[in-house]
Amino acid sequence: MGWLFAVQALTNLTFAHPGPGLPGGWQLARVRRVDPPAFALTSRHALRVETRGDAGFASQRLRAPLRPARGRVTWRWRTATPLPRASLRSRGRDDSPVRVFLVFDDGRTLYYTWGNAEPVGDMFHSASRGVLVCRRAEDANGSWYLESRDPFEDYRRVFNRAPHPIVAVGVGADTDQLHDHSVAEVGELTWE
Repeated sequence: MGWLFAVQALTNLTFAHPGPGLPGGWQLARVRRVDPPAFALTSRHALRVETRGDAGFASQRLRAPLRPARGRVTWRWRTATPLPRASLRSRGRDDSPVRVFLVFDDGRTLYYTWGNAEPVGDMFHSASRGVLVCRRAEDANGSWYLESRDPFEDYRRVFNRAPHPIVAVGVGADTDQLHDHSVAEVGELTWE
């Protein structure tokens, strides 16, 4: 008896046309009093995000909510622009060159974040936002990294409660606190 593994694309990057701006179906969320990052879809179908003291997030709603179940969200990402003065737990220095995030139907959001000196696996929350550190500044060498996370287990661990369905996914970056420059790329997000 064979096994069948299904992979579901959560974003539309693979089929979108490369070029500046966001692919169709994506929404930009601005941070108050700050310009948004520049987004573009590369010829390799990765979403490129560049900041110059900017902050913002781009999201895409899922066609149907992703209900709590066994599985993993997977993506690849890279950056070569570490933010050595950043500190994710310090409100005035909590910048990141790239974040992948998941929005749940209860208004909570998990941010899978490229950190600085924080240990990989570090997690904390503030109100309805959970932060999980996946990479550190020393990993910012331009290489592609593959991430695979169980978002419902991460939700339980961060918020200490039963998870809700995921309704949107997205990519963001922010260098507005330290006024730094960053460039990062994120590939297709999938559910496996």
